Order: sequence, then C-alpha cells, then structure tokens
Amino acid sequence: MFPNTIFVAFPLLVFIIYSLFKRARKWVRFYRRVSYIRRHFPGPTPHWFWGNALDKPGLFDPGLEWHLRAASKYRRVLVFWGLWHPCVILNHPDTLREILKSTTASVKSVGYQLFSDWLGQGLACSDGVLWRRHRRLITPSFHFNSLKRYVPIVNKVTTTLLGRLSVIADSDTPLETHHMMTRCSADAILQTAFSYESRCQERESPILAATRTLTDIGTSRMLNPIMACYSIFRLSPVYGIWKDAVQKVNGLGERLIRERRAKLMESEEKTGVATDTREMDFLDSLLLARDAFGDGLSDAEIRDEVNTFIFAGLDTTSSAVTWLLLDMAKYPEHQARVQAEVDDVMAGKESEYISGEDLQKFKFLQMCMRESLRLHAVFMPARTLLEPLTVDGLTIPPRTSVMLNFYQLHHNPDVWGDDHMVFRPERFARERVEARDPFAFVPFSAGPHNCIGQQFAMQEIQIVVARVLRHFSVGLLRESRPVFSVVGKPKDDVILSIKRRESAPAGNL
Repeated sequence: MFPNTIFVAFPLLVFIIYSLFKRARKWVRFYRRVSYIRRHFPGPTPHWFWGNALDKPGLFDPGLEWHLRAASKYRRVLVFWGLWHPCVILNHPDTLREILKSTTASVKSVGYQLFSDWLGQGLACSDGVLWRRHRRLITPSFHFNSLKRYVPIVNKVTTTLLGRLSVIADSDTPLETHHMMTRCSADAILQTAFSYESRCQERESPILAATRTLTDIGTSRMLNPIMACYSIFRLSPVYGIWKDAVQKVNGLGERLIRERRAKLMESEEKTGVATDTREMDFLDSLLLARDAFGDGLSDAEIRDEVNTFIFAGLDTTSSAVTWLLLDMAKYPEHQARVQAEVDDVMAGKESEYISGEDLQKFKFLQMCMRESLRLHAVFMPARTLLEPLTVDGLTIPPRTSVMLNFYQLHHNPDVWGDDHMVFRPERFARERVEARDPFAFVPFSAGPHNCIGQQFAMQEIQIVVARVLRHFSVGLLRESRPVFSVVGKPKDDVILSIKRRESAPAGNL
C-alpha cells in the first residue's frame, strides 16, 4: 500500500510544484513589467489599488473631459492604470506612427472579443492569417468602382429621409437628429449590404432594434470589468436579451445568404455565369469572392462579415451626420457656404440624385466633414503587444495593452493648436493638409488595419448632408456631449430646428 501511495502521490506533487512554479514565474514577469512601466512612463498618478479607474472625471464619462485633460498635459504618450493593469496611450503622430506602420506582432485587445458571439470571425474580431485572408477577399467590395453602385441606393434612402424632414419642417416641430439619422443610416446599410428593404425609417424595425441592443450591451460590458467576464455575463439577466438579439440578427442574415446563394447557383446553371438582374450589393461581392486557390467564404464567414459591416457602419455614419448637422447649425456662415456650393454643383441637373462625380466637387463640404470628424469622432482601438515596441525612446514590454487614442490625437494642442475645440474647416484646406503630418488626422485609423469601409462612410455622410442642406436650413436648439460608444455618439439627442429653404428646388424631393 505504502509504495503504491508514493507512486501515485509523487507525480501529483511534481505537477503541483511545477504549476506553482509557472504561476510564480508569470507573476514575477507581470510585476517586473508593471514596475518598469510605472517607473518610466508618464501619466496621471494612480491609486495604489484602483489605479486611475476611479478618476473624476473618468475615462468614459460624458464629455470625455479626461481625454482632453490628458491630451493637454501628456502630449505624446501616457499610461492609464485599470487596477494594476497598465494601458499605454499614444496620442501624437510621432508615437502613433510607430504602431500604425510597425511590423511588431500584436493582437486585438480582449475588448473586441466581447462582440464575438455576434461578429464571429469577422474583421473586427479576427487576427493573423484569418484576418489577412478575409481582408484580401473583402477589399475589392470597397474599391472606388464598387462604391459607385452604392451611390443610387444612398440617394434613394436619403429621399425617404427628406420626405420625413418635410413633415417636421411643415409642422414646425424640433428635429431629434440622431434618432432620425440612425434610422436613415440603418436603412442605407441594410439595402447596400443585403438589398433588404426594412422600411426602418417609416416604422419600427426588429432588426434595427436588435442591432442597437447588441451594440449597447457590448459597449456597457466594455465599461464594466465584472460584466466583461463571460462566465458572469452568462449568469446575468442581460444575457438572455443579448442571445435573443444575436439569434434575430443572425437568423435574417443566414436566410438572405441561403436565398441569394441559391439564386446565383441557379443563374450559373442556366447561363454559366453567377449573376442577378439587380445591381450587385455587398452580399453578392462576398458570395463571389475567391482567393488564389479558388476558395470562397463559407456562409458563416459571410454572415460574420455582413454583421461586422452593419456594426461598424451604423453608429459611425449616423453619429457623423448628426455632429456635422450640429456644426452647420452652430455656425450658420459655414452652413450658408455649404448650401451655396451644393446649389452650384446641382444647378441645371434634371435629377436631385448626387452622383459620384458630384461628390468630388464638394470641396468645402469635405473640409467641414473632416473638421467635424476631428472634433467629435471617438475611435480608440487597442492592441496587445506580442513583442517589444519602442516609441518616443521608451520600450513598451510585450503583453502590454496599447490604445491608439485618435480622440486625444485630434485634440492634441501640439498638433492642432490651443484652439483645437473650435470648429475651423480651413484646417483642411489643401495647402494645410499637405503641410501637416499624414498621421495627424486618422478618424478611421491608418496603415494595414485602417477601416476598410471609410470611403463608404464618407460617401454616405456627404450625400445625406448635401441633400438635406439643399432643401433645408437647420438651427441649433440643444447641443449634446459625446459619450464613449463604439464611436462617439451624443449623450442626449441633438435637437435642431429645421426650415425649408426659399431657394430649394421645386417639385418632389
């Protein structure tokens, strides 16, 4: 008995000792990394236990005052401490450039995985070989020539928006801007993604409601360390709501993918070419995409990428349009100049639809759009280093989270001056842009991981705002502060007054 007990107990003892040794070595490495960062990197003084997590104002408080103060005091690099975990924040072109262009190995932070039930293996959540393969297959869908086919769809959706705005203007009631623009953006994305007419501008849409639910719950989990733990999240009552919304969104996507694939296969059997009578949409592009080996994306991968497209585009464009209309209302002299430019470009045209060629002529509108994005866009992607990275003479150790804080970058006084909170479209005059560091303005990131849909978003913003200001003038009734979400959206809805322009073209909108 005794020898047998030793025979069993000795390997178990060795395993326990080895496990404790590995854990101790891990903690020693963690302690060394934390101590090194605490000694060498600047930043707000952290509490010994909470770090900066309880700072007032906080990292994600409305108005983002924490970020404005940080950008004013630490103008290149700083550290935010969440309990004992450091996150290095980069907020200057010189320091951001190192990671945006660097080949240093890194992976997306765990925050992205909070959306993985919904977005699966889409570009937002994937890394490495899988991300590169999907990126190569999807990139042609956002080529300049491919984007042209989305222009009529966005115009059609905007015509519906203008009809609703006419009712508001004629009744002399305030415009709840973000609410209205979210519905418009959702309509545009669903039609360009699926050719799916949800009529969400005219009635409540279950798909839009489910998408908003998923975005809101995912964002709240990012701000709550306890709910970020998946095991705890699954035990919460919110999980059931999340799961139902995921099933609703995925169910629609899977059904439309099956139907579209069947149509393309039927067409290929009859004609030898997989085509459809209507204009191609994003779903068609994904179904027809092939890699160097002739392999395409599976139905699950296509669903994940379409969900990612909707997720990334909904808040981005609706918030950007809302902020730009707020700036136009706040600065009527710039609004008048945009209206004059749009009137000049559209003069003599039979159709009120804006073409891709027209977009290239909206020089001042583009300046206003970029300045509005600089002022209001809140995009803070984070990555976890797998290798050391040197920025500004400081070496960031592996396994450290690095936040690319574009909001702080766009309010860095060393880059934009002490008047960085003032709306000045002339900052984006051609000669000033050419004289400025190319990494000074990156609302959609830059380098290999830049937002693949940025041109689509900017195209939609211009069409919607140009056509709205072609027919209406807006005035400011109530501003709002930005809050952290996937992008910076208003804490409370922006309320504008809206009136028909006397010089607006007659006839149907």
